[in-house]
Amino acid sequence: MESTTETRIDGQATTYAQRPLWSMLMSQRQFCLWCIWISSGVVMQGFDTVAGGQLAGLPEFQRQFGYQQRDGSYLIPAHYLSAFNSIAPACEIVSTFIFAPLLERFGRKPGILAASLISTAGVILQQLATNWRVHLAGRGVNGIAIGMMFTISPLWIGETCRPELRGFFLCFFNTSIVFGQFAIAVVARGSGQLTGKWQWWLPVVAMYFFPGKGHIPLLFCFNYIHSLTKCFPPAYSSAILISGWLFFPESPHWLVRQGNIAEAQKSLWTAYGFKNDTFYAAEIHRMQSENVRSISIQGSLAESSYKFLGIDVSTVAECFNRTNLKRTLTSVFAASGQQMIGATFVIGNATYFLELIGVKDYFDASIVLYVVMLLSSMLAFPLSEVVGRRTMIVIPQFFLCFSLLLIGILGCIPNQNNTSWGIVVLIYIWAIIYQLSIGAVGFVLASEIATARLRSTTQGLVTITNALWGLIMQFTVPYMINPDSGHLGGKTGFIFLGTGLIAAIGGWYLYPETKGISFEKMDELYASKTAPRHFRRAVTTQERVAPHTSKVEEGFEHAEAKTPRGDGGRI
Repeated sequence: MESTTETRIDGQATTYAQRPLWSMLMSQRQFCLWCIWISSGVVMQGFDTVAGGQLAGLPEFQRQFGYQQRDGSYLIPAHYLSAFNSIAPACEIVSTFIFAPLLERFGRKPGILAASLISTAGVILQQLATNWRVHLAGRGVNGIAIGMMFTISPLWIGETCRPELRGFFLCFFNTSIVFGQFAIAVVARGSGQLTGKWQWWLPVVAMYFFPGKGHIPLLFCFNYIHSLTKCFPPAYSSAILISGWLFFPESPHWLVRQGNIAEAQKSLWTAYGFKNDTFYAAEIHRMQSENVRSISIQGSLAESSYKFLGIDVSTVAECFNRTNLKRTLTSVFAASGQQMIGATFVIGNATYFLELIGVKDYFDASIVLYVVMLLSSMLAFPLSEVVGRRTMIVIPQFFLCFSLLLIGILGCIPNQNNTSWGIVVLIYIWAIIYQLSIGAVGFVLASEIATARLRSTTQGLVTITNALWGLIMQFTVPYMINPDSGHLGGKTGFIFLGTGLIAAIGGWYLYPETKGISFEKMDELYASKTAPRHFRRAVTTQERVAPHTSKVEEGFEHAEAKTPRGDGGRI
């Protein structure tokens, strides 16, 4: 049944229906498409994370950038692999430090265009490289764009969608990353049948379909690739993506904070597409309320000003003051936990690692792995709103640690030929649990925790911290597994068991349940110093005490999704 909630908008009482969750979702089909569009912006992040391990397994890539061994085969030195894997996260850190403060000044949309230009240049450098240093530079340039879109994508979704559906739509972010990992694995598997430079060129050329993290590849670059391959339809793809960006709505939450209410209403109308003035008015009211409550609890940003190397870092400083410290640590810890519990080891270097431990069909095994992860990530969409964030992260992290322990034990057995497929099975189990837990929901939680006016800065810190861990892990893992260095094999699981336990235990105390809780309510809970693990209990208790309290975020009127957009629906 539908219940009704009364609220006051612009001094007038408005009654509208509180609808079932999935009915709300069906009415927001256009918004869902925009979320998929902007989430595709991090496809290249998944591409880049796995590209090092995939390319390293191709003989022609080894021949181009490695050195010849006594038996005539080629090996890429561990320090080359470490540089290839770590340059992108290193550049993400630098670019995000500069770029994140600009998001609050110029908005989200301009950054997408800038990321597109930078990404295209990076892919061109990778493809045309004749030595490992130029290829390294291309991956670094692309890393700049990755950092920009890694910040923008979850930020826009978290700010624009309804609280009841935040988890569902934010899961698109992780699925785009997994899709990128799957795509590079499939392309690398196909290119393995080729000879000559196209064996390693094809995975790099495939990146042209995602410059700017899936948004606006430049027309001339597509035409350039078309002239080389004679097999891609670049102009049409580019036209579609550019057209999408031209109509992409700016974050209405950001526009509200800028005091541009009319533009915020138009942005919401573009995002959702249905004719329902009451809904748009309620959403604007909700965003204004969240902003006012945030300022009333924490004060105004104008009260202090800090600069570092000429860059205004006032919001960064505020993220670490007494009021916001726990929220900031929770956000960055949720993203860092993915690296601490072994994502780079199990996912980022899967193909190369499977080859090293003696799996014969290592390319096929890695493709199956990414298919399993993609399906698991998609299953996390509904579960994040049905089960909740904390439940999906905390306990599963301990199961991930147990899987790493078993991988480490199997790695200690001298005859690896007898244990390699056992390790493969454990990797599959780990991947399923990971994508159903911290892999998908970690990004959701990290994007929800910050207070309204510090959200872009906090998301930038999440990107920086995630990239920093990626830098550490992607630099060290090749030394752990490469035959000319540590050659640890499955024993690498013991290392990530140690860091994973830190992530699991820390998550028990830091991660709150945020399912269906508005940003305004989270401000209140953190201000009251409620322990994060008791958030759901506190909200349930308050609802029992005041079951009929009017709250804008609890209402949702029937959305006429099929109503044609016309002048009558314009705000």
